[in-house]
Amino acid sequence: MSFLNFIRHYTKALTLPTSGTTVFSNEADFLSRRSLLRLLWLRVKRDLVMLCSLQLALVRYKVPAKAHRILYVYLGNPNLGDSIMDLSPRTLWAEKGLQVDIYTNSVMAALYKNDPSFHKIISDPKDLTAEYDFIVLQSYSWKCLKFKWRHYFFKPFVSLHGHYYGCEFNRLVFAEAAWRNLLDLPQPSTENLCPAIFNLSLNHAVSLSARNRKKVALAVGGIVDWRTYDDWVNVVLKVHERLPDLEWVLIGSENGIATAETLMQCERKSIKITNLVCQLSLNDVFVELQNVGLLIAADGGLMNIGRATKVPIVALFAREIHPLMRFAHSDSAYVVHASRSVTDIPDDVIADAIVTSLERAPQSLTVRYLDAEPECSR
Repeated sequence: MSFLNFIRHYTKALTLPTSGTTVFSNEADFLSRRSLLRLLWLRVKRDLVMLCSLQLALVRYKVPAKAHRILYVYLGNPNLGDSIMDLSPRTLWAEKGLQVDIYTNSVMAALYKNDPSFHKIISDPKDLTAEYDFIVLQSYSWKCLKFKWRHYFFKPFVSLHGHYYGCEFNRLVFAEAAWRNLLDLPQPSTENLCPAIFNLSLNHAVSLSARNRKKVALAVGGIVDWRTYDDWVNVVLKVHERLPDLEWVLIGSENGIATAETLMQCERKSIKITNLVCQLSLNDVFVELQNVGLLIAADGGLMNIGRATKVPIVALFAREIHPLMRFAHSDSAYVVHASRSVTDIPDDVIADAIVTSLERAPQSLTVRYLDAEPECSR
């Protein structure tokens, strides 16, 4: 093998999951924007950190068969949407009889409080125990590695992500394949993948017939500008012209307050709107979404909560985020995708998607690309 081929093989770990299972990602686009030297640095810097910290010799590639008490270190920059995709395969732990504590930040700890999948949810190092059989790191991120050598320097460990880094990808499919690989469980068929789940202290088994099809939830606000849609007033007005009996429920956090206040002016036009922005916990949002006939949201945390409730969704996407990086083919979702920003999606296009989805909920993933389809390979 030539030196150049060795480097290519060495850097392949950045785009090839350790499970060997391919996932929907923008691998080709990611590679086209980075030189081989840049890829080499992304890989070698983590190996150097682990080598210098004496951790490289402790890396394993499976959870040992005799390991029962596991500490799962979930650090980095996790957010609500990513956490739902990353943590949904935790239902697999029961198949191996594992007792898993999760160490994470205080925000994640609050989101999953009382979830029976976790033996303990820890956000303070003082609550750690020395009795773990094995450590599972979410990734080779600096935060995870620093935690490892500070608290469990000599303990063998494995990383779910390994060196996989940089691509946009389907995190739920990736996480399930990674856990199945670590636990020596067979990979499932595409029809039997783990569903998206939120906090399992909540009832996830709600009949579709119990939903109010004349009531829809609209997620307003956002953090990232190109994932935040602002012209909801015109969308609501155009839908009202065609479905005047529809009731709207507004959900969101602090960044959606201004939009919600603007939307409440639609009440003057005899449109039924309830403003629940900043008035519900995420657990309450989950329950609310179980009772509506449709969720309208841009790509983000509330959309992922909606997916966990199995409510039909009209979703707004943009840029390199391909719908198959968030949804499965079997999901009841209608996605509209723009090349630059969700704000570029015309209000009448969104209104059409809402009316179409209410008249007949999508039986599978439906996508409308306003421009070229983003790169997505598997």
